[in-house]
Amino acid sequence: MYNWTGAVYLLLCLALVRATSTDYYFDNLCNRTETMIGKASVIESGTSFSNTYYGENLNCEVTLSTTAGRKILLTWLSYDVEPGVGGPYGPCDDTLMIYNGPSASGATLNTENCGTYLSSVDGFRYETIASTSNKITLLLTSNDFSFSNFKFIATSFSTADTCASDEFRCDNGRCISETLTYDTYLDFDDNCGDNSDSEGFTDVVKDVLALGLGIVIAIIIGCIVAGILICVGCGCLCYHLCCKNSQIV
Repeated sequence: MYNWTGAVYLLLCLALVRATSTDYYFDNLCNRTETMIGKASVIESGTSFSNTYYGENLNCEVTLSTTAGRKILLTWLSYDVEPGVGGPYGPCDDTLMIYNGPSASGATLNTENCGTYLSSVDGFRYETIASTSNKITLLLTSNDFSFSNFKFIATSFSTADTCASDEFRCDNGRCISETLTYDTYLDFDDNCGDNSDSEGFTDVVKDVLALGLGIVIAIIIGCIVAGILICVGCGCLCYHLCCKNSQIV
């Protein structure tokens, strides 16, 4: 039997992935000075909203940094770096290497450097990457044909024994800004690397799905109908008001 619950959950996750706004486009950061990520930044391949495929024949090095004493976590919203003819585990046509520190001479942090994954849906999760310093470097190389893209969140975190008063402690022990949590600021992204900052949203999804697919569909249809009726009512009201004003004149 088809798993409707899983399908609804998948659609919700995909909708949220696409709704996550971009702060930087990767190709625009190529081979320039370090980019500060603040509390967290969403970075997407390409050069603009209308062009999210990374460029051809790239040798693009991007260094991200945060304040001293903190570290950087990369969690992926989508990951599609062109693999070679050997498939996702064979030789890569394009590569995305990730290094600890301010340059591509640091220790390699990723175990896979090409392939296609969708990290926000359970069962299709690409590895999260955490630096051990306040800087992390990504090196993207591509061939003369590119039709792939990726999108990730770079989050500043600490591993202090006690989180600051304006921070949230993840289940894995990381401390991130409290503004990145769902319960406080309705942030849906996985800034912890274990989704513990989004447990409130997960609970909401479970509560909705517990109602059953039929009820969920009925609620959605009811909301659509209600919206249409409101629009029609407003239109009728405006029409009658206009008619009365015309008769008075």
